[in-house]
Amino acid sequence: MITKLQILWASLLLSISPMLCVAQDMQCHDCHEQQASAWQASHHAKSMEIASPASVLGDFKGGGAAHNGSQFTFSRMAQKYIVNIQNPKLETETYQIQYTFGFTPLQQYLIELPGGKFQALPIAWDSRPQSEGGQRWYDLESDLPWDHFGYTWNTSCAECHSTKLEKNYNPDTQSFSTRWQEINVSCTACHGDADSHREWLNNEQPSSSKYAGFPATLAESGSWTLYDGASIASRSSAPPAQQQLSSCAQCHAHRRIIDEWSLDKAIDDHIDISLISPPLYYPDGQIHGEVFVAGSFMQSKMHQAGVVCSNCHEPHSLELRAEGNALCTQCHVPAVFDTPIHHGHVQDASGSQCVDCHMPTTTYMGVDERRDHRFGIPNPQQTISDNIPNACNQCHIDKSPEWAAKSIVQRSEKPAIRDQHARVFSRHDSQQGLATAELQSIINDTALPSIIRASALIRSNTGADRQSLISAITQLRDDSPLVRMAAVRAFTPQPLNIKKQYLWALGKDRSKLVRLEVAKLLSPLRAADPSLDAEQSAFLETLIKEYETALYINADNPATLLNLSSLYLDTQRPHKAEQALRKAMAIDAEYSPAYINLADLYRAQGQHPRSLSTLLDATALIPKDASLHYALGLAYFRSKDYQRGVAAISVAATLDPENASYLYLYAVALEQTGESSQAIKELHRFIEAFPGNRQNLELLARYEIKYGAAAHALKHLESWLALEPDSEVARQLHQAASRQTRKPE
Repeated sequence: MITKLQILWASLLLSISPMLCVAQDMQCHDCHEQQASAWQASHHAKSMEIASPASVLGDFKGGGAAHNGSQFTFSRMAQKYIVNIQNPKLETETYQIQYTFGFTPLQQYLIELPGGKFQALPIAWDSRPQSEGGQRWYDLESDLPWDHFGYTWNTSCAECHSTKLEKNYNPDTQSFSTRWQEINVSCTACHGDADSHREWLNNEQPSSSKYAGFPATLAESGSWTLYDGASIASRSSAPPAQQQLSSCAQCHAHRRIIDEWSLDKAIDDHIDISLISPPLYYPDGQIHGEVFVAGSFMQSKMHQAGVVCSNCHEPHSLELRAEGNALCTQCHVPAVFDTPIHHGHVQDASGSQCVDCHMPTTTYMGVDERRDHRFGIPNPQQTISDNIPNACNQCHIDKSPEWAAKSIVQRSEKPAIRDQHARVFSRHDSQQGLATAELQSIINDTALPSIIRASALIRSNTGADRQSLISAITQLRDDSPLVRMAAVRAFTPQPLNIKKQYLWALGKDRSKLVRLEVAKLLSPLRAADPSLDAEQSAFLETLIKEYETALYINADNPATLLNLSSLYLDTQRPHKAEQALRKAMAIDAEYSPAYINLADLYRAQGQHPRSLSTLLDATALIPKDASLHYALGLAYFRSKDYQRGVAAISVAATLDPENASYLYLYAVALEQTGESSQAIKELHRFIEAFPGNRQNLELLARYEIKYGAAAHALKHLESWLALEPDSEVARQLHQAASRQTRKPE
């Protein structure tokens, strides 16, 4: 029940905060008392609250913790909650805690900074019981300073902790005037605007309104049947429109917002969900970084079978539908699956729970365990082959992956099968080389989840491989918006005329996600193609405007400003491009891509000294950023200052020794400056670590042939051909090396 005190606090907030808070819509609770009661105890209800004795869990009695050399001390002053922040220079700033943020297992606190910013403190209260290690102030252990934009509530947190948020960011003043409809995650956050529903009620609930006035329904749990002889229940019909996933994924996904959410929108019309790539995911799709569930779930057989969030989670309390294995045996016959024969453990003992094997946990923020929602099968062989974690060794920490793999073979009498995409993605992501045919088999397998196929597409190299281009062209017609978007993205290295030929029609795609990707790649046509007629020009302008508007949603993020700058350059607005880059630097002074792009902009304008000085200043400011030293080395080479260029590239290769591009350029620079032996030595070192890297294998083979070591070149070329037997370049080099090694008659 909403109390008078809560409403009083909400009213008080109107007078003391720049953020607008509208009191909870009581009409929902009048008719939906049971759901409202369940919601009030949920994480959604407590996602954000005004700091008060009823909401603050931390011990504000003078305790605290340190973060990156700054000491945070928490105390009370009358009715206010206070934090004193002492920096390494022993200078102290004092702030009032304005809001609580979450409540378990950690509760964070927000303070107000100039410009309407609210900062989430990196020192949180561990609200777990003392017996579990809680009831303490806890450093979230990041290398970021406490006032970094990554901790800014308006930028990084607000959209998912409050309802119908309006960020209201002003890029020119770098200030916010953020407002919300409701302080926490309330009814309309999931169900959408209720105006039409209230109208339906006032009109005596006419049956002609399909969803009681709402534009769509979240009631997608469906009807499930266990057919004779089956061990898993089947859904009678697919979810109507996947609106439940769309609603939940607006927050429970690692994503980029591309439009405001509403209940009738498909997921690809309001978010750009992150695909399977490092560091967010392991190659098999297991969670690595914090991905917030949806991307994992979309990989699962559960999702393909029609399972929706509310089949397992009660949507108002957010509690599980059942405890333990009873949750899974709603659909999976317990006599088949909840037995030692299936799970290989003593019944009801550790390891016998379905989630132990199929939903292993990863700990974030030090104490917060999140379960993987891809519902994968433990595969220790992938740990041995590709260094991918497995659930077996998460429990059996004293055993080896080889022991776990052998145990599975002995129990099941068959070896674990590695996911094809795990093997292929692993080779690609670790620079071990990639056979095009293997990648294409994943892309073309329509039985695989769309997110896996899309993740394969973005790894294909259409610029170097014709088959990859043909495949991308084919997938432009796929039923899945996610696959179509990835197919468009695969055209990135293609010439502009090829992009226009194949992508122009997709500018009218029904999916906003696809249209935005098309706009990004076709925007240079505005200046580069004089053949566009008035209608085509107007169409392109509409596309570009839609893309620019979508980027502005996140204009408080340096990465988005980088994309805006690229758009401005593509559309011949260099002054705005420079402004966008400088705004990115103002938000984060150590955002190296902004300096690199600014230097490139100056170089394109013929301002070479200014380009070089930009990079020199940046390397002085951020001396351990390898990408800056790499860019500086390129700048020196362009100005024919080879000695300084080699030195800069050497620093880049030392800072990031696993980067194939840095090593490649370093080796080329060494060879061209007369140090061929050192170049070959560096390439040997890299190939020993990454024996299948095609780019550096080719360079090493060419140098060995050039400098009389053809026998060594043959060994490397045979390794290359084992990976890519159809490579014409590898065959030609192999023939050249073979000729050189033949003894003269």
